[in-house]
Amino acid sequence: MRRTLRWLGLFCFSFLAALAAEPERVLFIGNSYTHVNKLPDVFAEVLKSAGLKVPVIKSETPGGQTFKQHLTVQPKSLAAIDEGKWDIVVLQGQSQEPALAEVNPTIRKDFVESAAALCQRIRAKSPQVRIVFYETWARHADSWTTQGKDYNANVGKDPAEMQARLRLWYGNVAKANDALVAPVGDAWERNYQSKQPYRLHVADNSHPDFKGTYLAALVMYKTIYQPKDVAVAYRGKLSEVDAKALQALVK
Repeated sequence: MRRTLRWLGLFCFSFLAALAAEPERVLFIGNSYTHVNKLPDVFAEVLKSAGLKVPVIKSETPGGQTFKQHLTVQPKSLAAIDEGKWDIVVLQGQSQEPALAEVNPTIRKDFVESAAALCQRIRAKSPQVRIVFYETWARHADSWTTQGKDYNANVGKDPAEMQARLRLWYGNVAKANDALVAPVGDAWERNYQSKQPYRLHVADNSHPDFKGTYLAALVMYKTIYQPKDVAVAYRGKLSEVDAKALQALVK
């Protein structure tokens, strides 16, 4: 009995130590929301600024791709996954897909099943991996005045409803696959609900400007490393005031 308890204690200690260990290899699988402004590079700069060892970081981010497309028509994504020995893999789906999953059974099925298949493939080559689903953000409110009723009906009646759907479906696939969620979209929502919000979208009302990417990198840092705060010195091309305001949005 004592031997069994000792073994369980050692196992739990090793498991917790693995979770606390700084990752040495990080892979981003996504599309333009990861590629624009080079989110993986900004993430690396945040880590460096925090005094952490920067891991090997790779990415596969072909534009507009869904999880299913990464599995079926993107051999480079699969090859990157199959390199194995990843400590962290970040998965970012097509920007509207989780919102559409709420009302479209076919899209829902593809999103849920492809997320599971990606997680299974990742763990086959990287058994100790932590998988992080990158919860993205709603379109800018201007989209609901420029794209008409069909747009509204498809992804939600406003940014709040779209973000709620993104939060729900990324949360669902993370829970189903024993993964984490990096709640980037929630931080964006807090920004737009504040008294003096920054515009984080570029003119297309979809993609991030640098401030949006910077905020995403901070949320990734918080999710993966769990620091007490994200008050890092790195701010890229932002003013110190702007950087601190964005850091304050990360919970």
